[in-house]
Amino acid sequence: MGRVVFIACTNVGRAMIEAVLGNKALAGVELAGVVNLRPEAAIEKANYDSYIDLVKKYQLKIYYCENVNEKECVDFLTSCEPDIIIQSGWSQKFSREVLNIPRFGCIGEHPAPLPKGRGAACINWAIITGEKEWGNTFFRMETQYDTGEIYARDFFTIELYDDVKTVYDKVAASSVKIILEHLDAWANGTLNGAKQNDSLATHYKRRKPSDGELNFSENAMCVYNQIRGQTKPYPGAFFYADADGETEKIYVWRAALSEENIEGGIKVVCGDGKGIVLLRVQPEGKPEAWAADCLTNIKISQSE
Repeated sequence: MGRVVFIACTNVGRAMIEAVLGNKALAGVELAGVVNLRPEAAIEKANYDSYIDLVKKYQLKIYYCENVNEKECVDFLTSCEPDIIIQSGWSQKFSREVLNIPRFGCIGEHPAPLPKGRGAACINWAIITGEKEWGNTFFRMETQYDTGEIYARDFFTIELYDDVKTVYDKVAASSVKIILEHLDAWANGTLNGAKQNDSLATHYKRRKPSDGELNFSENAMCVYNQIRGQTKPYPGAFFYADADGETEKIYVWRAALSEENIEGGIKVVCGDGKGIVLLRVQPEGKPEAWAADCLTNIKISQSE
């Protein structure tokens, strides 16, 4: 029986863990342990999931760490005697010591069709840049990010109605599909990888909350993509507006492309002359509300 450890801290890891524990197709796989981030170390992790309910439900053997490379975490991983480690949603680079712990290696899950989309925040960037055909890749982890042999890849469509939360739900479903098909073989030592074509590689940089400022002088589609690519659970797209002579920061959680106003919304004409309707917004320090209920006394202008 192959032994697997998950190092994960998001909804994608949750979906895979529950698939392993609840599917007879993986009866030949033993979940030997889980590593997750300590909540206080995950403050800046927008889509963090502690799995605390799974610990109780399944009596998971779990270790919460600040850094996957810390001695206590290495000791925990070693004690689990894994045949493979599956990593998902983890921002820290693995040390060579951690990479060498499992018998057959560490396999990373990356929510992009590698070699396209290496780097950070790839789902946010895919939406912001208007990608439609996207994918999810399981690959051999190395000392460099996202460069190892590809073991499995799955593709899906980013629809115009998707946002970052719903795309991550698609990534979770894709990951479960791959896990059900391949995990038994991987955990028992069958790993047939294909080398990545580095000439086709693209890279995304890490995003900061300050990168979310909207510019209504851009075209409406660009503004719409910025909003849906940074909505909850991420920090949110925002703009500054004049409210009775004072500048107010407004977060936008939901919007729609429309030439007509929508009930509850406020229409803004963007730089290409097309309209976007702001629907759910939140002035900084205030509760979230419908745009029509809280933006009536502010002036929204196109940025320079």
